[in-house]
Amino acid sequence: MNPTERVIATIEGREPDRVPTFSYYMDNHPVEQVLGKQLLASSFMILNPIAGFVYEHWGKSLKRFFTDPILSHMMLKSIEAATRLGFDAVVGLFEPYFIFWDKKTLARSTGSFYDMIDDGHGTAFYMYRGPAFKTRADFDEWPYFPDPDDLAHKTYRFFRKVRAKYGDKICVMGQASFGIHETMLWSFGFERLPVFIRKEPEMIKRYIALLEAIIMKTNMAMMDAGLVVIFDGDDFSFKTGPMMNPKHADELFGPSYARITDAVHKRGGKILLHSCGDNTMLFDYFIKWGFDGGHAYENTSNVDIAYEKKTHGDHFTIMGNIGVDYLLTKRSKSEEVTAEVKRLIQLCAPGGRFILGPTHDHPDMDIEKVRVMVEAARKYGKYPIQA
Repeated sequence: MNPTERVIATIEGREPDRVPTFSYYMDNHPVEQVLGKQLLASSFMILNPIAGFVYEHWGKSLKRFFTDPILSHMMLKSIEAATRLGFDAVVGLFEPYFIFWDKKTLARSTGSFYDMIDDGHGTAFYMYRGPAFKTRADFDEWPYFPDPDDLAHKTYRFFRKVRAKYGDKICVMGQASFGIHETMLWSFGFERLPVFIRKEPEMIKRYIALLEAIIMKTNMAMMDAGLVVIFDGDDFSFKTGPMMNPKHADELFGPSYARITDAVHKRGGKILLHSCGDNTMLFDYFIKWGFDGGHAYENTSNVDIAYEKKTHGDHFTIMGNIGVDYLLTKRSKSEEVTAEVKRLIQLCAPGGRFILGPTHDHPDMDIEKVRVMVEAARKYGKYPIQA
């Protein structure tokens, strides 16, 4: 089996030749461990007084010619690194949403602000600061909302390039948007979103419709470019449980996601959902909405992966569960990584519908431990697997 065939068979509940491995998109420092360090650290290039002066005066006009190409280049490098490491699949994230707002700030075109920081390894990084929409007027007057059709054209061009370069060397799971719920959290803030849902229902409906259109059109563009697996991301939970009453989440977002997944399925594709935290109370809704599987089964949350395999494992693919908090860092021992890979394969792989990989991306990931993970999956993940 080639990587794409292996992934599709697994998602469909057929036992492939071996357990597939999956790379979430990698941050720059792990990528450099695979491909070699860049000549000049991006922090030096981006976080300096001269660059700050440029951002203050012309930052918003640099998006098309500077910001977007940098982000696209970083993602191509992440895909290349995952391919070299021997992963079967990788999330290919196309992210043309950022604007240089001022010398210390990035803004997403969907309405949220981020601090520009150093990740501790010489790479410029961004950290969520807060929402752009504190009032109804802020939302109504925001001039930077992306055009879904323009995004779709850009998405198509990016993933055509990816497909031309990587073909079936690795299964690229395409992502070109962010989830409806999490984008609204970023844009309105954790405190204000519930208030706006209650007091401004018409605005919320308009925003949901816009975000649905972005996800729908970029998903279709990725399929036009030849991708068969779509990877949508929408964080719904804290480590201890849902951020919102699951029934309310279903009422607000379920119809949109049902349409989105249906469109992918009608074209013969598969669609997966990333959601951090403990989604125990939400998995039935994710399945109802039409998703074929989920990531990340976060090991530091309260989610019980054994229970989920028993409860939903015959019709919902489990992805992830290898922690970046300890196992995939320099602090762990290789034997510990191998032991956890073996445990998860024995627990989750029988019957298919299990793709092994990290729960998240993180700048401190140690690529040597990632290699151990991939090699252990190849050695111990051959079917048939005995539970």
